[in-house]
Amino acid sequence: MKEEGVVVETHGEFARVEARRGASCEGCAAKGACRPGGGDSMIIEALNPIRAKVGDRVSFELAPGALLKSTFLLYMMPVIFLVAGAVIGEEAARTYPHWGNKETLSILSGGMFFLISILALALLNKRLSKNVKLKPVIKEILSFKQRNG
Repeated sequence: MKEEGVVVETHGEFARVEARRGASCEGCAAKGACRPGGGDSMIIEALNPIRAKVGDRVSFELAPGALLKSTFLLYMMPVIFLVAGAVIGEEAARTYPHWGNKETLSILSGGMFFLISILALALLNKRLSKNVKLKPVIKEILSFKQRNG
């Protein structure tokens, strides 16, 4: 997925890029999740191997595998945990009928597993946000900012 933006800050091998809603965003089901405030832009941290400077307009890419992995974790993991928890709760109620109504136990167990998945994602997010392989990479400087000197 290729996008464009303007470098707003650089630090070491990384740059913060302000990206506007692109054409690829329009067809995406998660377009609201990327910009929770509903704004027209977002700031992303990208690898800056070409040493773009503040003010440069750049193109950057996110590896397709990284996008797929992130999407799976964000959307599918909670659903899988919810269903697994509901099934486990129902089976537990069948095995141990004195624990209570199987529907109630299934709902409670599913909800508990769903919450566990959200907590796991929050912890995993801290670790994955440091993974360089999952970060966008600035590929090209499209236009330079006028620099003095």
